[in-house]
Amino acid sequence: MTGTHSFRPHHRLHAGAEFDRVYRQGRRTGDNLFAINALDNAYGHARLGMSVSYRSVGKAVRRNYLRRLIREVFRHAQPALPALDYVVTSRPGAREASEPDIVRSLERLIAEATRRCTAARPTP
Repeated sequence: MTGTHSFRPHHRLHAGAEFDRVYRQGRRTGDNLFAINALDNAYGHARLGMSVSYRSVGKAVRRNYLRRLIREVFRHAQPALPALDYVVTSRPGAREASEPDIVRSLERLIAEATRRCTAARPTP
């Protein structure tokens, strides 16, 4: 899909150093399903990184399913998001959670992470 609701490579975090920067300097929020770290970026648009581990959610089928859901929720929220890097980390509660619970959790956490980052910005 193209346009404002696409999820192109420039909307992703790729390098380990990018993830490390968000983990070290970013604002963190979470629940029993996911943790989200967010940090300002200089790209002019929101970017997403994911860490969905075998240890937290199990086999590849479930991990890939969660990654697709995370990308889809982010893709729909992206036009309204400020220029932040988001890193979504799965937690063990996501292993058995239903799709509506996952979507609600991600929407709430993305909004909370955005609020925390934008509130922490210095005023010009």
